[in-house]
Amino acid sequence: MRVLVCRCTIGYAGRLTTRLSSGDRVVLFKEDGSVAVHALKGAKPINYMAGPTSVSETDAVIRVYRPASDETLTIVVEHVHRDERHALSDEAILERQGQERELHEHLARAPHLIEQGLAVVERERSTDVGPVDLWCRDADGRVALVEVKRVRAVAAAVEQVVRYREQARRNPEMGEIRALVVAPEFAPQAKVLAEARGVECIVLDVPRLLAEAGPDDLTLFS
Repeated sequence: MRVLVCRCTIGYAGRLTTRLSSGDRVVLFKEDGSVAVHALKGAKPINYMAGPTSVSETDAVIRVYRPASDETLTIVVEHVHRDERHALSDEAILERQGQERELHEHLARAPHLIEQGLAVVERERSTDVGPVDLWCRDADGRVALVEVKRVRAVAAAVEQVVRYREQARRNPEMGEIRALVVAPEFAPQAKVLAEARGVECIVLDVPRLLAEAGPDDLTLFS
């Protein structure tokens, strides 16, 4: 991983065009090609680009291009405070606890609640862009990647399963790959983005789930 601490200006061109004027930032270049730009305050990046990307650097200009969405992030470096590269290793998988973990476990036992004929191949399958909640095959033998949400799904859930699909498509032997988000309800922005990205939104039948889960699992949605 490369960690660049610098004063810079940032331009973005893609779904819209933005410009961020000069300021001190921390830029993270990750192993999967994703890039995140952090300001001095706040937990979330002020700019980011999901991998895979190509990064080119000429003099003080760094260009990050994401071919899957035709987006470009341009970083003009004015002053470098620190520029370091680290060889890091992290094979751990995030273990979900409590209600969401229970939901994943139940859907893995009863994938017909998502779609008839669906079979779970693996739970929490590790990829370079994170663990896939449910890696499945549908009734026609196609790979189906499922992102599960216990509460209302927002656009970030759609973006996540799109990244899983892009990663899986690197293996041509996978054939056709479906991307699904399963949740009790969906935010309007999530529905619009899902339609644009070819992601299927599956509304979870909560009463049926609770009926099949039994009284011990009635806290799933409490």
